[in-house]
Amino acid sequence: MGRLWNKWLMPALFAVILFLCIRVANDIPKHEYYWESNEWNFMLKDMLVVLFMSYPIFFLLKYWLCLCRKRKLVWWQEYGVVVLTAPVWCLLTMWVIRFLMGVSLDLYDVPIPAIVSMLLGGFFYIFLRNQMIQKENEAQRLQLEKIKNDQLQTELKFLKAQYHPHFLFNVLNTVYFQIDENNEAPRHTLEQLSDLLRYQLYNDGEKVQVRVEVEYLKQYISLCKLRATKRLQLQMHFDEMEAQVEIYPLLFVPLVENAFKYVGGNYFIAMDMCLKEGKLCFSIENSIPEPLVHQKGKHGIGIENLRRRLELLYPERHTLDINRGDTLFRVKLVIEL
Repeated sequence: MGRLWNKWLMPALFAVILFLCIRVANDIPKHEYYWESNEWNFMLKDMLVVLFMSYPIFFLLKYWLCLCRKRKLVWWQEYGVVVLTAPVWCLLTMWVIRFLMGVSLDLYDVPIPAIVSMLLGGFFYIFLRNQMIQKENEAQRLQLEKIKNDQLQTELKFLKAQYHPHFLFNVLNTVYFQIDENNEAPRHTLEQLSDLLRYQLYNDGEKVQVRVEVEYLKQYISLCKLRATKRLQLQMHFDEMEAQVEIYPLLFVPLVENAFKYVGGNYFIAMDMCLKEGKLCFSIENSIPEPLVHQKGKHGIGIENLRRRLELLYPERHTLDINRGDTLFRVKLVIEL
């Protein structure tokens, strides 16, 4: 119903009110009434032309309103165009009517219709403007409610998810003390895993020093190497970072995890991290087996989640390039700090 009103009924209402207002303002002072001095077919054509011409002027007003809202023009620019457009539209409408009737346009008849159309056009424009502002406010309110609901759901999921790392962390500590002290290899592995879990569990999402994140990555990589084949060739290079260089944590783990998960073929992994002109650059590549070469366009859920995190944490300040070659899978992440 609202769409029908805005698109079809409101311009028609504008035409009827405008026609009546012009007749009242023009006829009563002169004591000459429009319906007494004109034939019905003339009056019908007159009203139909005004009705027909009301639709393009409403289209222009709506277009101008959207443009003003988008560009945030000052009030005198916005309403100045409306005040100038309405009389011009009125003059054009009167000329069309006179042309169809075969009558010349007398400039003496222009001022009253022009003033009435300017006032009425301004009133309807204000009505349209307030209507659009109400819709925008309602959309913002609904969006805010959705964001609050999403935040609540995320918080609930986070609280539920915390139970499992806590439980696993406590179990690992229990297993650690059950292993004989002389059996150093599994105890060391459990220590590494506990450190990784502690970093993930007690990190509150605030920024950390890049060099702290690098140390975490190195621990994670050393743990991944325990499961990897001896054929694996691993190359790592991390630039030394100053203490004030910070980043949101756990952004590089999905890329490293993906490399170890899908490495094959020549079993080669190489990664590099450096800081250039205020941008942190991290690149990683791994060889892939032949069957994976044909699975182009498919990425793990970890990378998809990483995309989403980057959009939230570094909007318009990051690039994530993923390239799959015949034998290599390459990823480059650049973050503007």
